[in-house]
Formats: sequence, structure tokens, C-alpha cells
Amino acid sequence: MKPISYLLVDDNSIALRELTDILKYYGYTTVYQARSGNDGWTLLKKRKPNCIISSWELADMSGLTLLKMVKNDDRFYNTNFFLTHSAFTKVKVLQAGKSGVTGLIVVPYNLINLKQKFESISASPAEETFFPETENNLQEGLKFLEGKNFDKALEVFNNLIKHGETAELYYNIGYIKTAQGKYEEGIKAFRKAVQLDRLFAKAYKAMGEAYKKMGKVDEAQKFMQKAADIFLSKEKDQDAEEVLNEILKMNPDTINVYNSMGVLYRRKGNYSVALKQYEKALKIHPNEPNIYYNIGRLYIDLNDPAKAKASFAAALKAKPDFKEAREVFEAIELGTL
Repeated sequence: MKPISYLLVDDNSIALRELTDILKYYGYTTVYQARSGNDGWTLLKKRKPNCIISSWELADMSGLTLLKMVKNDDRFYNTNFFLTHSAFTKVKVLQAGKSGVTGLIVVPYNLINLKQKFESISASPAEETFFPETENNLQEGLKFLEGKNFDKALEVFNNLIKHGETAELYYNIGYIKTAQGKYEEGIKAFRKAVQLDRLFAKAYKAMGEAYKKMGKVDEAQKFMQKAADIFLSKEKDQDAEEVLNEILKMNPDTINVYNSMGVLYRRKGNYSVALKQYEKALKIHPNEPNIYYNIGRLYIDLNDPAKAKASFAAALKAKPDFKEAREVFEAIELGTL
């Protein structure tokens, strides 16, 4: 029996049974089934599978929506997620890639390709598990932290680390150290947290804030931008906007912030403000291909293929091997986008 567990989400019972049989044939015996996106979400939280395979089309939500829900939750961000469909268009491929899909599976299944995809999956990092006594100690430490009894909280968290290191524990220690004005010790703890969880946006943000208090503006900006990028990738727009505004206060002439702000406002549907942010970024760095690419995406949203094509052409002029820009440029030329 292979240790990897699967969650299959499809409202077609025949498709569910077929994929379950294939998985069991290849030795994967832990397979959970859900007939809707909501049932899949519930099972995910209860069973914590290593991999999800969802149909693109579900009755209550799209598989893409379920994918975004999974990737927006820090607990499941690293869970493997495949989408199935009978015909993936370039738009679907772009949407899935942007949302963090692990891979795409075309129906009807090619057994050789399926086997290769299964074999590429490794068990996700071990879940942060606690024995009941340890869990109680964690809650006790959090209560001390909430009550600003930092010495007691530190004692609890340091003892818990002896039972097993977690990113959250190191984050809490870093929070305490910075609250005590011990910024270098706080940064050390935050670094340990992001080593254990490279997508721990709160820890990057806290590290940036600690550097800011030490007067190290460049380091502060770097780590806060990292936090903003992660928040944006998880579509946590409000958190991203807060961090980006903090960076602007430190340095109003940073290209990354205006570009990120453009992405943020485009996602909100505020296209005129988004375009202004991109234009500000171009004034600082007029030959940055990613800005032209993002402007092209904005014009696609506005259903203006001529301006979109011009923007993607500018991106390709600045960076001829810009694969994503070339794919969308060619799709516009072919009339498939």
C-alpha cells in the first residue's frame, strides 16, 4: 500500500469510480470521494489528503474556485491539486496556473500519463500534530501571549519546540522578542519560521517591521515586499494592500509596489486606478517587461485586444524569451483569446 492519500471531487459518480479504480490499481488505497465542491472542502479539512483531483466543472462551484479556496488557506497551501477536463483552452491553462494548480489531467485518461503524475507526487510535509497535553500547553502559551505575559509565554513556546519545531511557534517567539525591543532575536526567530514554511507571509511582514524599527529600510522593504507577493498569490488582497502601503511610506519610488498595486486594483476591477499604478511603475523603470505584461492582462479584462496586443508586444521587445507574453500574444493573433 502506498502512503499517499487522495481526495477525488466530481459530481459524476461514474468518473469518481473510474479514477478510484485506477488509483487502487496503482497501489493507492486511501481514496476519499466527494460529489460536490462543498463536500470536498469539508472532507479536506477532516481527512487532510496529500493530493486533490477535482473536475473543472462541478454543480455547486467550479474546480478552479475550489483550487483557490485550498490555496488561500495556509493549512493546505502545499497540498497537490490537479484539475480534470476534456478540453483545456489557453485561458483555462492560464487561470489554473495563476491559481497554483499542480497539474492538469485530460479526460479521457491516458494511463501512462496518469501514472507519471501519480509518481511525481510525494507525501506533503507532515502535519503539525500535538498530543493532547502539548495542545493544552499551546493554548496556555497563546493565553499568556494575549495577556502580554511574555516571559511565561516564551517559557511555554520554548518547551513546545522541544517536542517539535513549527513555523507558528517560532513566529510567536519572534513576536514576543520584537515586542520586547529585541529586534535581532525576533528576526532570528522569524527567519526560522520562514525556513519551516517558505510561504508564511505574516513572518516575512513581521521581519520587515523589525528591520524598519532598526532603521534598516532596504531590508525592511525587501521582506515586506515578499509578504505582499505571497498575500497577492493567495488573493488575500486586503492584507497585501496594507503591506504595500507601508512600503510606499518608506519608499514612494519603488517599482515593485506600483506594479503590485496595479495587480491588486485590476483584481478588484478598478481598472483606471490599476492603469495609473502601472504607469507610475513604468516612469521608474520604462523597460520592465512584467509591467507591460500586466497592462496587457488589464486590457484583456477590458476586452480591448488591440491595446492588449500592443502591450504584450512591448513586453516581448523588452524580453524576447518572455514565454507567457508570447503565448497570449499569439492567442490574440489567432483569435482564440
